[in-house]
Amino acid sequence: MPEYSERFFRSGTLRIHVRDWGRPDAPPLVIVHGLRDHSHSFDDLARSLVDRFHVLALDLRGHGDSETTPYYAFGHFVLDLHNMVRALRLQKPVLIGHSMGGEVVATYSGCFPDVPDKIVIIEGLGPPPPDMDQAVLRTVEGFARIDRAFAGHPGLPDLEAAYRRLRERNPRLPEAKARELALLGTRAREDGTLEWKFDAMLATMAITGPYHLEYNMALWRRIAAPTLIVHGQESGEFWRGKPGAVYLEPWDLQRRLACFRNYRFVEIPGAGHMVHFDRPRELVLAIREFLLAEEEQQGERRATA
Repeated sequence: MPEYSERFFRSGTLRIHVRDWGRPDAPPLVIVHGLRDHSHSFDDLARSLVDRFHVLALDLRGHGDSETTPYYAFGHFVLDLHNMVRALRLQKPVLIGHSMGGEVVATYSGCFPDVPDKIVIIEGLGPPPPDMDQAVLRTVEGFARIDRAFAGHPGLPDLEAAYRRLRERNPRLPEAKARELALLGTRAREDGTLEWKFDAMLATMAITGPYHLEYNMALWRRIAAPTLIVHGQESGEFWRGKPGAVYLEPWDLQRRLACFRNYRFVEIPGAGHMVHFDRPRELVLAIREFLLAEEEQQGERRATA
C-alpha cells in the first residue's frame, strides 16, 4: 500500500492537488509549503505526524501537481487553503505553514479565527523591514523576470544537475534528501530536459509591491488559535543574503510576536530558513510537543485520577 493518496479539489477554475496521508478518523492537519516549493518537501514531517493526525499536504496553485494560472497574487494562495478546508469539510484543522506558506496560514487564521484548532508558523513572520529604494528596484527587475518567464527558462539536463542546484542553494541539505527532492521536485519536458515543479509565471508576484507588515500584524491580532512560531537560528543568511546576518532584530521580533494572543516561540540552533531539512528531528519534537501537550496532559490527569 502507498503511504499516501493523490486527491484534487477545485479552487475557482483551478484543479488543486493534495497529498493525503490517510487516517481519515484522526484530527485533520494541513501542511502548506512556501513559494516555489511543493508538498513533497514535507514528506518526512507528514510521516512523523500521521500516527496522530490525518495529514493533508497542499500544493498551492502553480506549485507541485496543481494547475497553473497566468498571474499570481498572495491572496489567491489564501483562497486555495480556504477552498480546501471547505471542499474536504475539515473541522478544526491544525494548520502548519513554512515561509510563504506560514504567511498563508496566518492570514487565513486571521480572516477565519474560528476555523483552526492550532497553527504552526515556520519562518513565516515576513521579511525584515524593507528598504523602499531596494523594493522599487526589485519591482523593476520583476518586469524583466516576467519577460524571461514568457520566453521560457532553459531546462535542467538531468537529475544530477537538479541535485547540484539544490545543494548549492542549501549546503546543509543532506545528500540523500537532495537526491530525493531532485527526483520528486522535477518533471520531464517534451525535449527530455527537466523543469522544477513550479510555474515560471510566479514571477508575476514580483511586481505587486513590498510586504505590508502593519496590515499583517493587524491580521495576526485576530488569530484565536494557540500558535507555535518556529525560526531557524541561522535563517538571517536567507532573509538578508549574507552569512551571520540576523533575521529580525530583537525589538522587531518582539513586536511581531506580541501580536499573537497565545503563542510559543522556538528558535532551532543550526537551522537556516529550511528548518525541515536542516534540523528535521528538532522541528518534529517542537511541533509534537506543542500539538500533543494538552492531549497528553489530559491523559496523565485521567491516569492519576
